Amino acid sequence: MAHEINSATSEVSLNIYDAIGTSTVRGFRQSSTKLLFHLALYLSFIGGSIWLTWEFYVTDDARFLVVLACLAFLAVALGATIHRLLVLSGDVVILSPEGFHDLRLTAKLVPWNLIEDVSDWRLRGNSASTIILKLHGDAEDSLPLTLYGRLMRPYERLLGIQGIAVHTWTLDISHVRLLRLVHAYLAAAKKSDSA
Repeated sequence: MAHEINSATSEVSLNIYDAIGTSTVRGFRQSSTKLLFHLALYLSFIGGSIWLTWEFYVTDDARFLVVLACLAFLAVALGATIHRLLVLSGDVVILSPEGFHDLRLTAKLVPWNLIEDVSDWRLRGNSASTIILKLHGDAEDSLPLTLYGRLMRPYERLLGIQGIAVHTWTLDISHVRLLRLVHAYLAAAKKSDSA
């Protein structure tokens, strides 16, 4: 049997991932179609926000600040999408026996022994196509982030995300499949560390 379920807690043991080969390096690219869709979406949101602000000139300072914060977030997302389209080619997310590397977020590989937990971030009970890598101690603070990683950090904290947020919505692999692979690689690394 490939997996065991503890009937008292309904927890699936780590050996569920034994069937997934974790001794190879796997890389995943961005989907150009998904990136172009996001580009159009961000442009429409920014255009709509500017039009609404201009049309109904918001005089309440607090509401105006909220609109500006939303525009700033969308501008960062738009800039990141354009950067991804023009600059990043090839594999952007890499899983290896040594660790996890998202070229969009970090300047170097995150070793599996630094990762404490992997989870699926949920917004109002629904998956938000974001994998959260919770790191041990202060490892996250010492991790060299890319410009995009540094710009997105405050917004992720505002949303309550604690850890490295790996957004999967523009990758050429499904969110669920990548989440399973990350769990498998982490389980294999923990297994080899304990052996």
